[in-house]
Amino acid sequence: MAKSKVFLVEPEGAWQKIDKLFSRSGIKDKIDPGDIVAIKLHFGELGNTRYIHPIFARKLVDLVKEAGGEPFLTDTTTLYKHTRETLFGYLETAARNGFTRETMGCPIIIADGLRGTNGEWIELASFSKFKRVKIARAIYESDFLISLAHITLHEAAGFAASIKNIAMGCATKETKLAMHASEAKPVYNEEKCTRCLRCIKVCPGEAFYEEEDRIKYEPAKCIGCGECIAWCPSGAITVPWSSVLAYDVQRGLVDGFKGVVSIFGEKVGFINLGFDITPDCDCFGRTSLPITPDIGIVASEDPLACDKASYDLVIGAPSYPGSRADKKGIKKGEDKIKSLCPATEPAKFWKLCQKMGLGSLNYETEIIR
Repeated sequence: MAKSKVFLVEPEGAWQKIDKLFSRSGIKDKIDPGDIVAIKLHFGELGNTRYIHPIFARKLVDLVKEAGGEPFLTDTTTLYKHTRETLFGYLETAARNGFTRETMGCPIIIADGLRGTNGEWIELASFSKFKRVKIARAIYESDFLISLAHITLHEAAGFAASIKNIAMGCATKETKLAMHASEAKPVYNEEKCTRCLRCIKVCPGEAFYEEEDRIKYEPAKCIGCGECIAWCPSGAITVPWSSVLAYDVQRGLVDGFKGVVSIFGEKVGFINLGFDITPDCDCFGRTSLPITPDIGIVASEDPLACDKASYDLVIGAPSYPGSRADKKGIKKGEDKIKSLCPATEPAKFWKLCQKMGLGSLNYETEIIR
């Protein structure tokens, strides 16, 4: 079996070599003049200081334009209640973190709309956890998709790079809920309810109803659409975080990824940024020390090879002094991900990804100098 090609730009002088990476990885040649190109990245939670540096995103925007594409930077709103849960909050957060139309030279679009539910359902021919995926509207309507992923760890996914960036980041709240929970139904805390009645108005299954001046919830009628989570202003309706199981999340990521890339065919590319590789994902509103020194930038047409090569580079790097990895005594070559995210099973996840057709674990790396 032929090995998938993975391209690596080492950390020193990485920004100056992105144009070579863009060409050698094959992304440039697949962009046709006039293509609307969605560049999917995480703009960082407010208070996090180790998200993707805007200078990398701007460089990629300029390269897409030079190739004839019409780029925009994009992400979707969150399930949890913080600064990125709504379109307005996310745009404000992105601007504070340095991502605006003026600084990036292209539109900043929150792809799932005002409430995080604007999207298109895609049925899966084969799946691991659920049989359909709702893809955020602006991404669904694009011609080309580039994953610009920040390599981090994640307590449920384990290793977070292009697969997670696309799977979870391109989905609406309905699919995010299904990915996270073993039973995709929200939890209702009546004590936090302000009786705004929004849940009753938006629930298509009539799971919420008013009785004796109180809002009641009947889970048996819930269809798991996530609309109530998006509309509840008081935080009374939330994701059942206690039911989240790591391998369930990983299975959901595989299905989410398959659904998204199915609409693009060959018109998709994957770039992983290995700078400030933190033990928590960029959704945290705080920052921890990186677990390793920077590893550079990895790119490929094969998403699984791209992520596995990034994973192997992290494993092969020494622990960053003073980091969680260093404090646990993790040595160069030891599995930092399994040690720092003990609920996850990285090897099992990689095998599942290959079995479900996400790409190949057999790769060779070319260093771009």
